[in-house]
Amino acid sequence: MSENPLDTQTFVDDGRAAVDAPMRDALQRLGLLTDDEVARVSAHQAERNLDFDQAALELGFIGPDELDRAREQLINSLALQSDYRRSVSDELVVLTDPLGAKAEAIRLLRTQIIAQHIKPGRRALAMIAPIEGAGCSFLTANLAAALSQVGMKTLIVDANMRSPRVDQIFGLDVGGPGLSSYLSLQAARPERVVNANVLPNLSVISAGPPVARPQELLSSTRFRDGMNMLLREYDIALFDTPPANSSADALTVAAAVGHSIIIARRDQTFVSDVATLSEQLKSARCAVVGAVLNEF
Repeated sequence: MSENPLDTQTFVDDGRAAVDAPMRDALQRLGLLTDDEVARVSAHQAERNLDFDQAALELGFIGPDELDRAREQLINSLALQSDYRRSVSDELVVLTDPLGAKAEAIRLLRTQIIAQHIKPGRRALAMIAPIEGAGCSFLTANLAAALSQVGMKTLIVDANMRSPRVDQIFGLDVGGPGLSSYLSLQAARPERVVNANVLPNLSVISAGPPVARPQELLSSTRFRDGMNMLLREYDIALFDTPPANSSADALTVAAAVGHSIIIARRDQTFVSDVATLSEQLKSARCAVVGAVLNEF
């Protein structure tokens, strides 16, 4: 009797197995999946076209808390390892001057962000200034640090690959592996360019080495897919961006992230600049959560 080709299954390697291997291994290292369960999850994954962790959840082999444990172990194991980091900059006022007016203002902003943005379940914000000099990097870094201080698992991504400053503020290796490394295929997974636990509960992805066409990299599906993968691991992620009037980078990031905060500086930023940026974000289908008038 000849074999009916419809009775056999052919699995095509679409590259997903390699991507899912670290998560699968993390679940096994923690003793959350047996070899038999791994095989059953893999079959269910192929049948339903799911990620490995989604398939394991759907089959009931693991729960959300167990998945969080595996993800944390995965990020820490894949993250950049640094034996030495410089001290954080004095610009990080929530640490260097916690009783000052600047730190108090940032903590007030933190309270509003938690109540109005994070509690509804949103996990990312693009921080955008219409012009240079508004203090976007300063505010982004301090807000991220303030969020981490109240126990929120926070990620800051320096998407300003034109004139990055986040690495300097947090005492990281200037020009070391970062976002550009992942987007230009120098790193296979986004976790590979995470500086984990730079501060308690705070991880950082720096901008990385300079690249020729950052806007093209930020427009790629690799950026969206990689950031979406990371957002599952953190309570909140803040994206620092270059001034909106200097390039399309900020709007590109905002469109991928979906929510934003506009940062203006007193006596320097025109109301018309803020209004124009707000309309541009609306056209990019990015919701503006609010605006901050920076006096510092």
